[in-house]
Amino acid sequence: MNNCTTQMDKNQKVLHCGSVAIVGRPNTGKSTLLNNILEEKVSIVTSVAQTTRYKIKGILTDERGQIVFIDTPGMHRPKTRMGSCLLRQIDEAIVECDLIIHLVDVTEAPGKGENSVIEKIKNSNVAIILGLNKIDLKSVFLDNYIKLWEEVKGKKTQDMTQDFILMPLSALKGTNVDKLVETIFLHLPQSPLLYPKDIVSDFPQRLVIADIIREKLFSVMHKEIPYSLAVYIDEMQPRSNKLIYIRAVILVERDSQKAIVIGKEGQVLKTIGQQARIEIEALLERKIFLETQVKVKVNWQDDPFILRQLAFL
Repeated sequence: MNNCTTQMDKNQKVLHCGSVAIVGRPNTGKSTLLNNILEEKVSIVTSVAQTTRYKIKGILTDERGQIVFIDTPGMHRPKTRMGSCLLRQIDEAIVECDLIIHLVDVTEAPGKGENSVIEKIKNSNVAIILGLNKIDLKSVFLDNYIKLWEEVKGKKTQDMTQDFILMPLSALKGTNVDKLVETIFLHLPQSPLLYPKDIVSDFPQRLVIADIIREKLFSVMHKEIPYSLAVYIDEMQPRSNKLIYIRAVILVERDSQKAIVIGKEGQVLKTIGQQARIEIEALLERKIFLETQVKVKVNWQDDPFILRQLAFL
């Protein structure tokens, strides 16, 4: 019996599993990178800064093991209670991870925000990958980011240990994404799977649906959309075996913003509802009746009740 067990253990493939925090300033391509790696959308992507407001986990499982990616909100200076909640999510991701990807946009010059990111992660006891993103565009500031880290480390990159890795990337085009994943697996500990192998994300369904609606708002409204906007699912109930009723609340801070979101004769809200319904039905694999309401709530970003509705508290 013991001989059989020993032989089975020898034949069992060693798995490398762990969590990886993707951190960086807003709009560096964190969510785009995660979706590209997973070949499935688990995080919304727009050109608007601070789109990601949750610590979203995307899970990649293959014969090598399992990587639990944590897509974090963009690093920023908080001005509201919600902003502080977002910053806390970044801190939690950094503490719990086995590896950090510091993703930068090489088409933009480093700023004060970059120093804030580096300050948070420079003393981490895990490997750091400097993801030099958007190399498919004009990479005019690539060397600036490398020099920034060389100043922090006090040595040239070629003299750094295996725990600091440079990785030129294009999250959008997929350039070096496979190489990035292979590098991550090499730095993860040996471990059994952390999640069932068919799970791609542990993001709660109601939050996924709310984020789909929020993404459509960004997509339809472009620059007109107020930053101080949020969506939560107030009710979600099956009405029959074939239909689910969903009531979504869109929060804004002023009456003028409400008018923008609704649009002339309700056209903006109607378009958003139509686009969101298609994606939500594909997600739930059932027909839905989607009702959207726009509510004005001044300073909602500092309201504990609203923040609990949005799952920040």
